Amino acid sequence: MNEPERRSGLQPDLNSSDPYTVLGLKRGASLVEVKKAYFALVREYPPEQQPDAFKQIRRAYERLRTADVKAATDLFLFRPPTPYQPRKRLGKLTLDFDMADLYYHLQQHGDLGRADFPEDFRPIKI
Repeated sequence: MNEPERRSGLQPDLNSSDPYTVLGLKRGASLVEVKKAYFALVREYPPEQQPDAFKQIRRAYERLRTADVKAATDLFLFRPPTPYQPRKRLGKLTLDFDMADLYYHLQQHGDLGRADFPEDFRPIKI
């Protein structure tokens, strides 16, 4: 086994979509560890003999190659983007008038619900 595999304790999985798993590294591996794992796997799977495996390894390395690309990859590995869902249309606005609505508003904000009006009448001072 090569050195990065022994250090991380993980075996490379060339069928995975996770670039860390493809290279046989733990998440959060440094750029130096990524580079060492890449070159060790390229020696193990040379492009002339196993081109499909090399393409998978190269694709994983490209996603972890620089600090900026690695940060974006780590972000989407932590929280994948939400699937696209088209916006739903709102229902039609109805402006129908109902007498029950008018009665309700008059009861709440007017005198329609009152039965006793003594506070409205005060004695006249002469």
